Amino acid sequence: MTLPKIPFFRKYNIFFKAVIIGGVLGLFYGIITDAVATYKHFGFLPGIMIGVSIGFIVIVFENVLFKLNSYPFLAVMALKAFIYSISILILLILFVFGFTELLGQNLDREGLGNYVRARLAGDFFFSLCASIFLILFLEVSSLLSSRFFYNYFTGRYHSPVQEERIFMFVDVKSSTTIAEELGDILYSQLLQDLFNDFSDGILASRAEIYQYAGDEIILTWKTSIGLKDQRCLYCFYLLRKSIESRKNYYLKKYNLIPKFKAGMHIGTAVTTWVGKIKKEIVYHGDLLNTASRIQCKCNDLNHDFVVSEAIKNVMPENFAVTYNHKGEIHLRGKAQPLKLYTVDFNF
Repeated sequence: MTLPKIPFFRKYNIFFKAVIIGGVLGLFYGIITDAVATYKHFGFLPGIMIGVSIGFIVIVFENVLFKLNSYPFLAVMALKAFIYSISILILLILFVFGFTELLGQNLDREGLGNYVRARLAGDFFFSLCASIFLILFLEVSSLLSSRFFYNYFTGRYHSPVQEERIFMFVDVKSSTTIAEELGDILYSQLLQDLFNDFSDGILASRAEIYQYAGDEIILTWKTSIGLKDQRCLYCFYLLRKSIESRKNYYLKKYNLIPKFKAGMHIGTAVTTWVGKIKKEIVYHGDLLNTASRIQCKCNDLNHDFVVSEAIKNVMPENFAVTYNHKGEIHLRGKAQPLKLYTVDFNF
């Protein structure tokens, strides 16, 4: 049995995007400033390399300075811009030395002075603007997934579309009791940590985050993606392992280890864009209501992971997973009873 792993590109996709965008901006700057005339047969390579390096610098500092994100955005932006400015300035001087040596020229004091007077201000202004653009791009990317942009610009879902999908509703157990013990602020920090720690499991299982709803997170897959290698099923196991690996942290900060429950169902949902003031992709249909109701049965069945018969029937035989039939259950709002199964992982 092999658990899903995060694809290399998805794990470092922000890094690749920043580097690619930096390179494109560098190429564009090289074109409008006629870099070929300055660097001769190197053509636009210097501009591209500078742009790529700016993207690399931004990503490195964004990871190093991630704790600053809890402070006001404008103040953090100004601080980051100052730090990036110094780094970019050093980078530009190093590039001047490097390319001058490759051209077989000696960069004396006069030559360096000529560069400073002729190009440094323009190069530095471009680099600063590019770094600010990349910071804003990373902020927007954290708010809106790449699928959001792809679906919007391709026009997908502008008209309602029926799709076969899998939904999993994940909810924190005993959330009311925990909130009363910790208080609103500390409980909110707990949810932040919990959902952040879910990231690797979500990426590895190729799940899409549909919504955060209070102490609940709703995950979805297209059936072709979720059923492959039983990713949707192993997602729950990966989420649980991510919390177990951080139990010492939770005990130290919150004096508890958060537990969660999940319900999963498969079926047809309608996907479409809604909203004029705020656009959003939403899913409609009985599939979501049923998945939510299944999750609500976790407490009654005294189990953390409950799935529908429809999910069990589409999964291949797997000795690493045990399904226990809990009979036909009447779900609130459903006319017909539904066969439910609890899921245990044998590893």
